[in-house]
Amino acid sequence: MPLFSNKYFIGGILIYITAVLYLHFVFNMPFRSFLASSAIIGAGFSFLAWLFTRSLPSPANKPPVKKEAWLLVALVLWIVLYITYGSTWINLLLPKPWTDDARIAGMISLLRKLFVFVLVPFFIYRQFGFSIKDFGAGNNSFRFFTRKGILLFLTFSMAALLFQYYFSNAGPAVRHAQLSLRELLIGSPLAFCWLFIEAGFVEEFFYRGLLQSRLKAILGSSKGAIVLSAIIFGLSHAPGLYLRGAESEGVGNSLPFLFFCAYSIVNMSIAGIFLGIIWNKTKNLWIIMAIHAMIDLLPGLAYFIQTWHIK
Repeated sequence: MPLFSNKYFIGGILIYITAVLYLHFVFNMPFRSFLASSAIIGAGFSFLAWLFTRSLPSPANKPPVKKEAWLLVALVLWIVLYITYGSTWINLLLPKPWTDDARIAGMISLLRKLFVFVLVPFFIYRQFGFSIKDFGAGNNSFRFFTRKGILLFLTFSMAALLFQYYFSNAGPAVRHAQLSLRELLIGSPLAFCWLFIEAGFVEEFFYRGLLQSRLKAILGSSKGAIVLSAIIFGLSHAPGLYLRGAESEGVGNSLPFLFFCAYSIVNMSIAGIFLGIIWNKTKNLWIIMAIHAMIDLLPGLAYFIQTWHIK
């Protein structure tokens, strides 16, 4: 079936366009503010992902379990509950010196994310006979340390770094931090290793490894799973942004909830498309984790170096 005749693809495009029009006409956000992410990440990265993986066979998934759609709904709500209130509730129970120390707070945040995003969902699916291999972390026909695997990682890593440096707030932030060459040489690989687990493993295990794979099994459609998991990925961040604001992205918190829903779709869901395309054909969690870490590297690099006192 041609791509543009697929109902899920058309539905995803319509949702994205609706979000853009809402932000433009209701909140006067100029169309040019969406152009870079739409053209480069939405179209460019997604086409590149398709180009790299088009010749690969689609790995099979286990068939749906009984009432699995409701199970996925419950797990998504579990994630949303954590993003909105869970982290704040947990911090209230911790000693203040722990939460005031950025390094201790970061480690605690990592541990609770691993519990919420990985351990709980995996334990539930383990009861249905699933193993870690079913989520892309075991033996796989597409391997990372092959010529094609390394080329795939390097290509998207370079593309992500260039985009973040020239077309996002990450570039000015790194330049403003005036990091030394030593700080960059030591801090960059350490930050990558941290993000490989903190962002890559945590988010990609749930949104791609589990959610997209199981949606594909339920819907019987790769495109449907890619689009729907990407939209859920974006929208699950909307409640948290609404409650805490998105000052790091230049957005205040005195805006209605629908704004953050549209904002999340436009700025976050779109990255899930190209990652979903890569996952659909490789089903290799390590590659997706590594690419995700590179996407987040520049935005968090200065903060990581300052937090861990890298000199």
